[in-house]
Amino acid sequence: MTSSSNDTDPLATVISLLRPQAVLSKLISGAGRWSVRYAAHGDPAFCLVLEGSCLLDLEGVGVVELREGDFVLLPTTPTFTLASDLGVRPTPGVPADIRELRHGTASGPPTMRMLGGYFRFDRANAELLVPLLPPFVHIPRADPGAARLMRIAELIDEETGADRPGRDLMLERLVEVLLVEALRFRFASTAAEEHGLLAGLADSALARPLHRIHADVARRWTVAELARVAGMSRAVFAERFTRTVGMPPMQYVLEWRMAIAKEILRRERPPLAEVAERVGYQSASAFSTAFTRLAGCSPSEFARA
Repeated sequence: MTSSSNDTDPLATVISLLRPQAVLSKLISGAGRWSVRYAAHGDPAFCLVLEGSCLLDLEGVGVVELREGDFVLLPTTPTFTLASDLGVRPTPGVPADIRELRHGTASGPPTMRMLGGYFRFDRANAELLVPLLPPFVHIPRADPGAARLMRIAELIDEETGADRPGRDLMLERLVEVLLVEALRFRFASTAAEEHGLLAGLADSALARPLHRIHADVARRWTVAELARVAGMSRAVFAERFTRTVGMPPMQYVLEWRMAIAKEILRRERPPLAEVAERVGYQSASAFSTAFTRLAGCSPSEFARA
């Protein structure tokens, strides 16, 4: 993670640090006129429409019609309503750990069937990294990425319903692939219109310093040096980076260093001075102060927990 290679992929490393886990999926169907409203729960979710259509009214986004073959990814799930008709008074949705969920009339063929999935990101880095992702990814069936995502989602559902050795590991890896595929497609289509990591990578000038930061997190980066990498003046670079990525460049460097430090502390637990050096701090005390301010606990407390 502290390699000097310029080929480090920021999106892939963000996904690897989010460590998706506890994957669940279920079939959801509806018939007749129905509407269900779910409260925000913060964890990420995805769905793939297998048959028919429905309406998704997502807080902060608005109403989206989902049709057969459409894929949706929510890195954090806000309050939403899923319905055949938004004119129907919604009933409260209650999350349930079951393999199939039916809305509307219980009998008769469904007018909508979808595969819905939920999982969790590792709590240690989710607060830092999830805001760098787009809040809503919708890939219609007609778009090139939809067919690949359908195959991955179907594999997730197949693995969820099985009881094979290595099931949890397979599910975690499949969800990682699902996330990269969905966000890679988003990056190629509308990332430049948004804020966050994908928007920064879609900007050819900002992509260069982002790759350099991720390739060599321990370097003593300054705004001036990153501006030179981007080929801009210091002031123009700082304004453009902040506007596009959603935080100032040195704040991004700090947050990325802390994400890497958490992973080192979790996996290896080396001496604090070594962790500090690997993420760009000259002393263990300076690193500990920065870590505590951002994480809300000391590095040793984090490692013990």
